[in-house]
Amino acid sequence: KRFAQKKSECFFAASVTEGTGKGEVPASTANYLIGNLPPDSIITNAYIMVLTASDAATSLTAKIGTAEAGTEVLSAATLKTLGKRGTFTGFSTTSSGVELYLTLTYVGAATAVGDYVVVVEYLEYDKNTGEYTKFS
Repeated sequence: KRFAQKKSECFFAASVTEGTGKGEVPASTANYLIGNLPPDSIITNAYIMVLTASDAATSLTAKIGTAEAGTEVLSAATLKTLGKRGTFTGFSTTSSGVELYLTLTYVGAATAVGDYVVVVEYLEYDKNTGEYTKFS
């Protein structure tokens, strides 16, 4: 391995829209497989950007894990408020690759109006840009 090779940070982003159409998620509590991260990566950050807030009567919370209902990546995201939401739960490695699950928990009725972008940032530490860092 060459220590002076530059790395680039990667981003996984998934648009999630509440609704009943194809590719939309119903406004009900469930787990969704939203993607896969490559092997030999370090997850460095995660958040959910709320573009259109949920109208769930009481609350809508989200978390991201590497298993259904998990919180290995993100916890405590309330989706009833606009903006960047959630608490990144810490750096973790993907070893042979991991699945990403989004868990949505609704309390009270909702009419499927929410629109969110799930973002997970990661670094593939065995992949490089082909450039080298200059040392003096």
